[in-house]
Amino acid sequence: MRSGHEVAGSVALRAADREDCRLLWELRNDPETRAASFNTEPIPYEEHRRWFEAKGASPEIRIFIVQDPSGRGIGYVRFHLERETAEVSVSLSPGARGQGYGTAALRMAADRLLSENPGLQVIAYLKPTNPASERAFQRAGFVLQGRSQVHGVEVIRMVFGGRAR
Repeated sequence: MRSGHEVAGSVALRAADREDCRLLWELRNDPETRAASFNTEPIPYEEHRRWFEAKGASPEIRIFIVQDPSGRGIGYVRFHLERETAEVSVSLSPGARGQGYGTAALRMAADRLLSENPGLQVIAYLKPTNPASERAFQRAGFVLQGRSQVHGVEVIRMVFGGRAR
């Protein structure tokens, strides 16, 4: 496994565009991503396309594509902004997991969002059955804030607290 410093230097973020619709659909329908989601059912492409077009036009949604050193899209970080909070969601392609890319992308995306919107609180809700994601969020600078329920599902609530090493 690479160190976080090396990985951060090799990961890039860019704003999602129309051509990323299929990539996001594939990432959102990955079995591990579905299992970690509040709604575990597969998402039909047409439903996703309508969602993507609506969200792409919404000022409350920010989607970043995570790119590997070759510029290939390997994941996304999405924020849903509502009042003073930004709820984060992340997914990486199966081949990119476990290499530190998610941690680096989360940190970079949260830093970028907060540099543009300094008053926001970035929060994440994770299923307690997903310890790998919890560790990645902690390494990215998220701090455990307790447990709660979201959409009838027990979750761990984490808040971005800056750069953690």
